[in-house]
Amino acid sequence: MKKYLKVVTMLAVLISSLISGASIKAQNKIQVKTTFYPVYFLASQIAGDKADVTMLLDGGEDAHSYEVSARDSGEVQESDLFIYQDDEMEFFVQDLLTLIDTTETKVQESTEGIELLSGSTDGHDHEADEHEEHDHEEEHNHDHDHEHGHDHSHEYDPHTWLDPNTYAKQAENVRDALIEVDPDNESAYTENTETLIQELNALDTEYQEGLQDLENRTIVVQHAAFGYLTHAYDLQQESIAGLSTTQEPSAETLATMQDFVKEHDVKVIYVDPIGDNAISQTVASSNEAELKPLSTLEVVQDGEDYFSVMRQNLEQLKSNQ
Repeated sequence: MKKYLKVVTMLAVLISSLISGASIKAQNKIQVKTTFYPVYFLASQIAGDKADVTMLLDGGEDAHSYEVSARDSGEVQESDLFIYQDDEMEFFVQDLLTLIDTTETKVQESTEGIELLSGSTDGHDHEADEHEEHDHEEEHNHDHDHEHGHDHSHEYDPHTWLDPNTYAKQAENVRDALIEVDPDNESAYTENTETLIQELNALDTEYQEGLQDLENRTIVVQHAAFGYLTHAYDLQQESIAGLSTTQEPSAETLATMQDFVKEHDVKVIYVDPIGDNAISQTVASSNEAELKPLSTLEVVQDGEDYFSVMRQNLEQLKSNQ
């Protein structure tokens, strides 16, 4: 009996030691907080098992209109690294940064140094091939009027992740930020980034080959989020609403789009599968056009990831009529 108790005690001590060791190991990992899915995917892929990566908007909230809370500032402050898309996407970040000590938490804008496409659009974008570009190293002078709700305008298009080539440049920024915070794992972050960029290059090739013979190169969308995608693959985007998911088109814009759909015999209007598509249904009714899914990837369903959804988008675009 004494021998049995001794064995049980030794096992208990061993298990306790293993749990304690695992806890210490987890605590030694750097803590990375990201804003929403496109940024989270980059950080998690590059960090691998060397960092704990979490997402601030993990409930599928809209990054365009999100309002920062005291809890958010606490979570970000407890992190070693905070990564967000850019000042044109998450307007709430500028408020958030006033609530934390940025000398304790490194802040990384993922599009730093990347040229952004112009965000000037009234929702009906006939000038898709004449994008104004912007070097994102220049200082922003945005007037974000938080006292008047979420009616924000975008000076530049923030949806860079929908072009795999631009997304690859963001990956390099995320890699560099991780290395700065955690230089001991530089080789892992570098290797993971190289692997990710290779996968993004392969995806780019799939898009180039898949869309090269597409006859109808104009896509009609509800949300004007696809400027980088259309710019990269010689397509043209015609949008019903603007860059922000919260922007409602005017009655004049809806009438103009209905005329456009009838005049050009548009058969397909693309909508985000998880968004409200009521305005697209209104426009589609003028020509009995079909609504088809085209994800912005701002929120991704369980079981999906960036690559699977981008490939689903490619298949939808191939069917454009």
